[in-house]
Amino acid sequence: MRVLVTGASGLIGRHTVAALREAGHEPRTFHRGEGLSGVEHVRGDVADALALRGAARGCQAVVHLAGRGDVAESRREPLRYAQLHATGTLHALEAARGAGASFVFASTQRVYPLSPALCREDDAPAPDSPYGYAKWVAELWCRMEAEHLGVPTTVLRFFSVYGPWQQPNGLSGVVAIFVRNALEGKPLVVQSSGKRDFTDARDVARGILLTVQQPSAAPRVMNVATGIGTSFRALADRVLEMTGSQSAIAEDPTEPLGRDLVADVTRARDELGFRAETGLREGLERYIDWAAAHGIAA
Repeated sequence: MRVLVTGASGLIGRHTVAALREAGHEPRTFHRGEGLSGVEHVRGDVADALALRGAARGCQAVVHLAGRGDVAESRREPLRYAQLHATGTLHALEAARGAGASFVFASTQRVYPLSPALCREDDAPAPDSPYGYAKWVAELWCRMEAEHLGVPTTVLRFFSVYGPWQQPNGLSGVVAIFVRNALEGKPLVVQSSGKRDFTDARDVARGILLTVQQPSAAPRVMNVATGIGTSFRALADRVLEMTGSQSAIAEDPTEPLGRDLVADVTRARDELGFRAETGLREGLERYIDWAAAHGIAA
């Protein structure tokens, strides 16, 4: 199967391309920079609907990963995030429709309210940022294309994805931030008393692969995560232990207990056969080794 992957140069994109190739599929990538080694590439931007249509031609599936996930940045630039995530997704959907392809959309935990209860797909959305709202609008475009224009769509909501190729980016990507600071001997600042569902990028890529291989005519929404919550303090403790760092932990929580984002993964398990296979210790060990080798520390 030929599969167009937008945003393929990012963390999830790189792992997705690798998973598709390993399974015998033919990924074609679409992003603004240089292509990945050994993979067919079309250079372009999701703002260019015509270029996307051309890139999708001949593909049986479109995996739409292009975007940015910095919540704080989205509050400063809400229009940019709306154009990138909402309008860009509509462009990608139209490209899939023109190609007669199924569509897989990378959404986010940030459409959910922060709550001690597990996040379930039927929960009412309650984003807390322009980033979350833009993703929610994109989800609605997916439903519209499925129900009214016949595009088979699946929305996958990802939770706190980490792994090799992740770079510290503003205030997002806490695993990368903690690991960088630990390797540099700087304090690890814990800003929340809540919990997150830290998910290895290899598991996310496998969830995408299963979705591509099992398209559905009816629109679907599924969480792809571990279903296990870890506090930021526990994450910081583990990073220090595993790196051998003498960095201090500075606790300055602006989020109280109970403001969690942890997934109910029942639907993906039942409908896709998906289970996360990488525990946090194993995933952190792999990421720390990669980060040390690739010099994310200054």
